[in-house]
Amino acid sequence: MRLPRPESLRGRVTWAVLALLAVILVVLFTAVDIALAARLQGDARTRLTDRVALATQLDPQLSAQQLVDRLRGDGVTARLCVRDGGGCVAAASDPAPPGRRTPPGGEIRPRRAAGTQAEVPVETAGSVIFVRTELRGNQVLTLSLDTTQITDAVHRLIVLEVIGGLLALLLAGFASARVSRAALRPLEDMTALAGQIAAGDRGRRLGHQRTDSELGRTAAAFDSMLDELEAALATANAAEAGMRSFLADASHELRTPMAGLQANAELLLREELDRPERERVAVAMIRETRRAARLVDDLLTMARLGQGGVRLATERVDLARLAEAEVARARMLAPSLTFTVAAPTAEPGPVVLGDPLRLGQILTNLLDNARHATPAGGTVTVDVRRSGGQVLLEVADTGPGVPATEQALIFERFGRGDASRSRDTGGAGLGLPIARGLAVAHGGDLTYADSPAGARFRVDLPAAT
Repeated sequence: MRLPRPESLRGRVTWAVLALLAVILVVLFTAVDIALAARLQGDARTRLTDRVALATQLDPQLSAQQLVDRLRGDGVTARLCVRDGGGCVAAASDPAPPGRRTPPGGEIRPRRAAGTQAEVPVETAGSVIFVRTELRGNQVLTLSLDTTQITDAVHRLIVLEVIGGLLALLLAGFASARVSRAALRPLEDMTALAGQIAAGDRGRRLGHQRTDSELGRTAAAFDSMLDELEAALATANAAEAGMRSFLADASHELRTPMAGLQANAELLLREELDRPERERVAVAMIRETRRAARLVDDLLTMARLGQGGVRLATERVDLARLAEAEVARARMLAPSLTFTVAAPTAEPGPVVLGDPLRLGQILTNLLDNARHATPAGGTVTVDVRRSGGQVLLEVADTGPGVPATEQALIFERFGRGDASRSRDTGGAGLGLPIARGLAVAHGGDLTYADSPAGARFRVDLPAAT
């Protein structure tokens, strides 16, 4: 009957250890039994051949009975016969009835003992081994030894080995179960910890002290995996929260122009307006439509920046000339402000590799942010210069500036600083994030620089070689 396979790792380890130990014991006991039996048989044969050599030496000195008495003992039986025709007449032997006897193996065909033991043949008859040799006076000496005791000793040893092996397997199974339970306890701790984490307790860790063992490294890897999973979960939650906030802010920003469009459209339908009033309503609708269109464009640009999908038509751009063109447009939009450009007079000016349309968008957003924050009569300064391998573009205004607590907020989507940069006087809070994203896409960055008065934004771009 086949034993069922254990399900637990501890059970499989225990059974594997017992099976390996059983194989080792069987091989070891078998080798010991074979070696012992061969050794005992060899000793018995050596004992007979030694007695034959001794008989050859003592034969001239002792009588037949004295020789037999001297040779027998230690399980060896001696018989000395005188050949008489085809038979044998006992002259002296072990205590046994004298008379005609035929040694095991049939008729006596003695061989004269030679000078070396290797020439004396040892014959076997059942469990008895014997040797025959011819002595002086036509006498035949037969020495025999019963190997039953050897066989019995080997059988007793086998029984003891079986009993001892079973006891050893029982003890080994008990010890292996205890040792494997202690060794595999960290795995059980991992299982329990995984259950607790699945139940909601995600702050638990194994915290294994030793990392120089397999289980220690496994525990450390398990803790690292949990840290990565928690970090990924936190990132996913933050991204989801950011997306929800983005959608809520975008919906809120779009609500204002859409509400203006709806109100003006309902006014045209309900009221009988004269021509000047209709033109005023139409202009308001166009303004709200442009505002909504620009917001949609900004949202699309932000989405492309987040996915790295902004395409740049790269060429050599003179940043000083680009700044002059954008400042000229800003002067027409805010005639109450003073705009100045500080740039090198030498030709060519600071040149960068970039998309002129996107670089112009960076300047437009910075100038729009400055003119919305600067009160009437203020000044907006654009400074373009080269510093080493970089081209620096700074836009500074004489407005209220940005408090230190709000400097990180202004680069967030829909983020605004103080009231001077609110929705009513400024944009939707996407200009600066878009400008920074475009600067990063060109290999540079946009930062807020310290200024003694007002706000100062710095664009750092790599210069063209």
